[in-house]
Amino acid sequence: MEPTRSSQATLNDLLDRILDKGILLNTDLIISVAGIPLLGVNLKLALAGMETMLEYGIMQDWDEAQRAVAMKETEIDRPALGKDEYIIFSVFGTHWYSKGIYNSWRAGTLYITNKRLIQFRKMPSEVLFEVYYEEIKAMALRERDHFTGSRRKELHLLLREDEVAQLHTKNSEALRKVLVDAIKAKGLSLAENLAFPDKKEVPGDFLEQEEEVHHSGQMWHQVSFLADGNTRYQWKPGHLYLTNKRLCWWYDFERKLLLEIPSEKLQHVTVQNVQFGSAPVEEKSLIVLYKEGKENKVVCFSFNEASLGEWEKVIGELTKEHEAGRGMETCPRCGRKATRADLLVNGCSRCGWVSHRIQ
Repeated sequence: MEPTRSSQATLNDLLDRILDKGILLNTDLIISVAGIPLLGVNLKLALAGMETMLEYGIMQDWDEAQRAVAMKETEIDRPALGKDEYIIFSVFGTHWYSKGIYNSWRAGTLYITNKRLIQFRKMPSEVLFEVYYEEIKAMALRERDHFTGSRRKELHLLLREDEVAQLHTKNSEALRKVLVDAIKAKGLSLAENLAFPDKKEVPGDFLEQEEEVHHSGQMWHQVSFLADGNTRYQWKPGHLYLTNKRLCWWYDFERKLLLEIPSEKLQHVTVQNVQFGSAPVEEKSLIVLYKEGKENKVVCFSFNEASLGEWEKVIGELTKEHEAGRGMETCPRCGRKATRADLLVNGCSRCGWVSHRIQ
């Protein structure tokens, strides 16, 4: 072979030549210091497209192994069934998976057999969810908000230890009917009017000990950042949580808390129009005033108007409680709670303590 040079060759020509013809590199390299050989490198390299490599008998073992795995996966199109188990009904659906930091609706085919409910995914083949009918205590259809802005029906199953499994199909009512019939055919019964635990799904692991979520929902947050020495603002999507200890905003993309305010620091909340970016259009936003040290600070959130009104009511009730609590004092003798003015003017009605100011 004689080397050739073309001034018209491009990077695409080079890649095409490498993939089609390939490159063989065979070199010996000796690294010396002050004339003394220290390191020796013997390098043999073959670089080409997979078709070319296989044509010359290179990497055939790997190719055969991959083909065997692919053939095995395509052969598995349904879950393995036990003895005397058969499929009654199947439909494509989703199941809400929430373990650790991973929270998502997982898609697969839902199979109702004479013994259990299974969700199976073909590629790669895996049983995503399964429950035997003996483990189901009750079930109910619930309407929930979807991220598209619409409401949809989900089938909730109450399992042992009060765990709730959430399922969804295009026709959740039909799924419920078939499942109820299969459970009755097995001689089992479901509890009626049983209360489902209302557990809030919280991403990540940021809740502290004895901390509970009182209110939560999707919410955009106006985040400030420095650019070219100037403070700029950007709206980012996430979830807002009000717990018994603090107000938190969770950033979905980075999966971490970007804001947390102790509940006793919340001062005031209101809904008012705020301009989004450089556009002249203003939209309603939730404005929260809180105290940090001796400074008053403001954070801004936005979502649909109904959600903003609900958040204004929830946070407003909390700030009123704290405002009332800040005007309360305790008797230094017996610990009875009363307003500061009442204790200073009238003293304590329980133990008779009187302030030195009026003695």
